[in-house]
Amino acid sequence: MTPLSSVSLLFGFVSLSVVLAQGTSGFNWNSIEPSTNFTWVDCFSGFQCARFQAPLDYSNPDNGQSAAIAVVKLAAQAPASEYGGPIFTNPGGPGGSGVSFMLGGGQFIQSIVGAQFDIIGFDPRGVNNTTPQISFFNTDVERLAFLVDERADLNSTPEALPESWARYQIAGQLAQSRDNGSLNFVTTADVARDMLGMSEALGQENLQYWGFSYGTVLGSVFATMFPDRIKRLVIDGVLDMDAWLANDLGGLVNDTDKTMQWFFDGCHAAGPENCAFYASSPAKIEAALDDIYDSLRSQPLPVFLNSDLYGVLTYDTLRSIIMVALYTPPLFPLLAQGLAEVQAGNATTFFKLLSIVSGDGSAEALTAIECGDSDPFNADASQLREYMSRINSTFAGMGGMPLMNRCAGWKIHPEHRFKGPAGAANTSHPLLVIGNTADPVTPLAGAKKTSLSFPGSVLLTQDSPGHASINTISTCTHQHIAAYFANGTLPEEGTVCSLDAPLFPTSANATVSESPHSFMELHKRIVMPLF
Repeated sequence: MTPLSSVSLLFGFVSLSVVLAQGTSGFNWNSIEPSTNFTWVDCFSGFQCARFQAPLDYSNPDNGQSAAIAVVKLAAQAPASEYGGPIFTNPGGPGGSGVSFMLGGGQFIQSIVGAQFDIIGFDPRGVNNTTPQISFFNTDVERLAFLVDERADLNSTPEALPESWARYQIAGQLAQSRDNGSLNFVTTADVARDMLGMSEALGQENLQYWGFSYGTVLGSVFATMFPDRIKRLVIDGVLDMDAWLANDLGGLVNDTDKTMQWFFDGCHAAGPENCAFYASSPAKIEAALDDIYDSLRSQPLPVFLNSDLYGVLTYDTLRSIIMVALYTPPLFPLLAQGLAEVQAGNATTFFKLLSIVSGDGSAEALTAIECGDSDPFNADASQLREYMSRINSTFAGMGGMPLMNRCAGWKIHPEHRFKGPAGAANTSHPLLVIGNTADPVTPLAGAKKTSLSFPGSVLLTQDSPGHASINTISTCTHQHIAAYFANGTLPEEGTVCSLDAPLFPTSANATVSESPHSFMELHKRIVMPLF
């Protein structure tokens, strides 16, 4: 499938499950025997891999059923006397591959926290290389046939939401009818128990963890279930746990327009030399983007580079691309260049961008985990449309709405799932909570609320756009994270960190035309967490 068509499917179904990372298809995970103790083998050039065996059902651990969790490690590079232990990570999703995340971003994570730590990524239950895998389509052809009509923005046309609602009623029935029993055991509570078991197997009684996006749900659940088993715990790009568990997710886009405004303001401040989409005011840049939206609604743009590379740029695809950039603001110059080209009837830059952005994460896993975690939700399409009409955002049909729509058809809600509330009066070590001032899918309010649920925790605010702190560069933020993991030091209350540099180039020799090249050079350290 060509990149332009595949991105529409990807961002329609899996929200923004994007990881700029190496693939994992070149390693045979079945060559590793699962074990309750870690047996590491070399893999992926510079990493080590293992499969951790955990009970499928923790309430009946001796029933002979187990999960085999794919784990990858970037080993510490410091002397043994300085060894700081393993730090577990989760990229979000749910359904994001921690293995792929580690292969693409592990070295960047280690450069922040320090070379004395092992950095651990794992595929949670049901995801990617972990078995049993969540899949309720029998073939890739069947899966593609289901995805082909997906939309990223359920507010894009009058038909988008009700048609999607109908599909997910079918998906819920399909999953229930084809379930082999494993869908009851892929909840976040199950993964929290897995994480504790893995930490113990590595000789660390108390967990060290850094989770992004949905990974903050996992971190919050762990801290609530096991408050006395925390050595260090960072949650970054924080979801509102009450909203997550109730499947009341319209607020996820509360700050998305703020993120968009950073693009408009930054482009204008950079000037015509450094922003290809420049206009004489931020408002005029916004108006120019609206004109492009209107144009693509009436006439999508065909793209033909050669007989193997072609596609169609639609309104919905552009909305997906823009959300990618809002997640990952270093793409702002490239976004500006692409928009300027589309104004001229050319979508080449966007086409090239999509060729280096790969989707990672399971559509089925996202649905099964998120919907299985939440309370039963039986809204019909008209109720969802009315709910969407009350969301005060130009991105009302994105963010939480696709998730809520999927869950309206879901049937499996395990009784042992974590039901809340999240929070603990006394954790064994205080949490570090990180939120951006303009995060497109996890508003700062979620970080503030979660911090209050864990007394003693400290909120570190990063004054930036983008999803979680990892997608932009702030030495200030990195120093606080490093100090926290190294010796448990928390920032002072009210600390706000700025970015190291503007998101648009400002020097005479840092031109917009260099942005795609620069992005390609940096793509291994710029990792977009899922959702």
